[in-house]
Amino acid sequence: MSRPDKRQRERVRKQRKAERRAQAAAEMIPAPSSISTAAQPVRGTLAPVIDRTLCWHMVRTKPLLGPLGRKHLDEALKNGEVCAYRPRASEVVVRRGRRVVRHVPLLIRTLIIGVRDRDHLDTVARLPGVAEIVSHPVAEGNAEGNVAGIVMRPARLDPVALQAFLAALAAGEIVCPVGIAVGEQVVVMTGPFASFPAVVEAILPADRIKVALSIFGRSSPVELGIANVQRL
Repeated sequence: MSRPDKRQRERVRKQRKAERRAQAAAEMIPAPSSISTAAQPVRGTLAPVIDRTLCWHMVRTKPLLGPLGRKHLDEALKNGEVCAYRPRASEVVVRRGRRVVRHVPLLIRTLIIGVRDRDHLDTVARLPGVAEIVSHPVAEGNAEGNVAGIVMRPARLDPVALQAFLAALAAGEIVCPVGIAVGEQVVVMTGPFASFPAVVEAILPADRIKVALSIFGRSSPVELGIANVQRL
């Protein structure tokens, strides 16, 4: 056997060995979508129950309606016995090294309201801070011989679809900024201490935590990234 052929076979053997190792590692590690780390926020709240005996509409508020104006409008709706919801979304942001939850409106200048009848809806339309009732064009039913026209009428929401919409929003609502707390038991996922159990002792800035790591029966304090551990 010539020396070049021997080197070529040695390279092929090493390449196949590396491929087998990579395949074995891929089978042991779950897909990224199935990994639940401590950095993921805790989500899920109870959705408001939609009263199907009410008529549900969408209301547009006036522009530049500040916090005080929104407070007065909410009080007026409450005094008028109007059910109102402001659809919102939530996200985790880092402020001064700490994770906090920020709630933002999902629909800008929009309220979902439930009223008893058309007179109740007209009362809402006259409240300060209300710009308009969201409407849609419909054909006007004129007497025979008149020219048919288009009129704008308040758009009515389907209560079943609205309940499903609010339930989906509630399922994604963030309850806690991160899914971990002091005193919780975790396991290290990456690094030299992978698979070692630990107990969270403190939440540190910059997405880091201090844990008491159990190494050969002894507790040792270690700082880790909050995404490098998994809840038990």
